[in-house]
Amino acid sequence: MAAQGPPLDPRLFDDDDDAENLAYKQILDGVIAQATPPAHAAAQVDEWVTTEAEARWSRLKDRQLTQDERDSLYLMGPNPSRHVDMIVGTIATVCSAYPPAHAAQNALVEFIQALKGLPKHQVPGLSYDDSLDPVLGGTYSLWPFGSPSTGYLAQLFQREAEELAYPYSEVETPGSEFQLRWRNLQAFVARLTTLDLLDCSAVSALSYLLPSAHTYPDLARRKDGGPRRIASDLLAASQWLAPDEARGWVYMQCAAGAGEPWTAQNWAQWKRQMAFIAGDERFGDETRTLAASLKGKMDAHE
Repeated sequence: MAAQGPPLDPRLFDDDDDAENLAYKQILDGVIAQATPPAHAAAQVDEWVTTEAEARWSRLKDRQLTQDERDSLYLMGPNPSRHVDMIVGTIATVCSAYPPAHAAQNALVEFIQALKGLPKHQVPGLSYDDSLDPVLGGTYSLWPFGSPSTGYLAQLFQREAEELAYPYSEVETPGSEFQLRWRNLQAFVARLTTLDLLDCSAVSALSYLLPSAHTYPDLARRKDGGPRRIASDLLAASQWLAPDEARGWVYMQCAAGAGEPWTAQNWAQWKRQMAFIAGDERFGDETRTLAASLKGKMDAHE
């Protein structure tokens, strides 16, 4: 499948990036530019996270910490979880720049796949006392992708979704940067989820198409903005239904009753929504055609 349009600003680097930020962002930059093979970049990131954790542990393990050091242990101590959070958080921001099937999007997915494929290993980390204060002596398993423990990482993509697709946001404006980023983000998280890398089910734009969604517009009151909002959410949600592999995954999850949003009831509701959009003249021809196409593809699974 060819990429759907040019990329947007990746927003990879910030003016206040320090050496710690640049260490992994420069590696990601190589992945995005296809200058560094994803597998090689994964090995580089793994070495950086491991080396940082071991060096910080070595500096602190044999001495009494000052109060200031204890207070800043989360930042100065061995904390690979924080570094993983930083890396994935950056990817969550960057991924919305690239349309479905763009080479940079493919490379970022392959990078995460390569991290998942690395041999599991333990590195020094932090643990937490009864007061939930960080203390030395913990360990962390690299890399956690494909495991149930990655829910906190999926929240980073949820945060990006909320910054784009809040009620009355610019996703309603056809062709706007918000609308394109919303589509691009969904293409990326659909791939992460269906490839068993990171479960971003809660981020799926399919939920936004349910009339019960808090963003779902009142079409009687919002005669112009309402149809535009649904059209934008449909475009984003189509990233879970148009590709055969993703649609098959969604259907199987719904048929198995895997839990919200993957239920038989929601599958049926999405089909009703496709039929409604396809047949309602308040929506543009392109939106109606897309809805009809998705309805047909969904029917074929039954």
